[in-house]
Amino acid sequence: MIACTTSPVFVGHAPAKLNLFFEIHGSRPDGYHDVCSLCCPISVFDTLLLVPTESPEILLTCEHGKSMQNAIDIPTGAENLVVRAIELVRKRYGIPSGCHVRLVKRIPSQAGMGGGSSDAAMAVRLACKAWNLRLARDEMTMLGAELGSDVPLFFFDELTLGRGRGELVEPVGRTPRLDFVIVKPPENISTAEAYRACSFDADLANRRSPEPLLQGLQSGNRRAIRAGMFNRLEATARLLCPGIRRLRERFGKLDCTAHQMTGSGSAYFALCRHRQQARQLAARLRWENMGEVFVAHTATSAVLCNRNNNNGGN
Repeated sequence: MIACTTSPVFVGHAPAKLNLFFEIHGSRPDGYHDVCSLCCPISVFDTLLLVPTESPEILLTCEHGKSMQNAIDIPTGAENLVVRAIELVRKRYGIPSGCHVRLVKRIPSQAGMGGGSSDAAMAVRLACKAWNLRLARDEMTMLGAELGSDVPLFFFDELTLGRGRGELVEPVGRTPRLDFVIVKPPENISTAEAYRACSFDADLANRRSPEPLLQGLQSGNRRAIRAGMFNRLEATARLLCPGIRRLRERFGKLDCTAHQMTGSGSAYFALCRHRQQARQLAARLRWENMGEVFVAHTATSAVLCNRNNNNGGN
């Protein structure tokens, strides 16, 4: 709960992402991996509410949205990416004040949907807005890269292609609306373990390119989209996580355009022909108790706003 104050409340809705394409090009000397990742923001959002304070402390409270299942306790101290993001901005630009932040989680954790990274990017945006820092997107993206490989992509409100360890982000333009049904199974999967078990070095000669998928998205050719979607980590993740195996088998029997895992898992999604089909499949999967089910579509932008808090916040 944000304390009663006359200070403005800065509000941001941080979108989840889906990896429509994910390829690994090899390991790096710094312990990371060179990747190629095509991501789209989707209409599943966390919400951050930030109130500036005169005190230099950064206080974070976290609550889970009503629809969340199997919610994981999220740390609210210095190890939280939201706190780290705001502290980075505060110290880098010599801001003497702090803030209170309320985080409402709707994006499941350990799902490959980028919730923590998106929250960090939104925290940077809100801190800049609250402290009147007029940073260009390139400057915020560089801050994001210090926080995590996926953070920079969330400063772009459109389809992006990520290279390097994921932090070199290039917007590739808006696509027609895409509708998805997403399932987060009860099991989680370790990103580090998924990478360790993946035999990508042996598959370097068979590396996939995102170009066919990009062409399919731009032309709206569903057959090309189906052929172009790919996730190098999925085969390994299926061996490590029974929930992903179950979902792949179940989605294979559904009449959807394409289906695959996002990120390093464990969330699995289907690209549907339209919104009605996504809703119908979601209802069926909820009835079958396959996991936490979401209906989503491509999001056009993250949302920032501010409002007066004369009535004590919410």
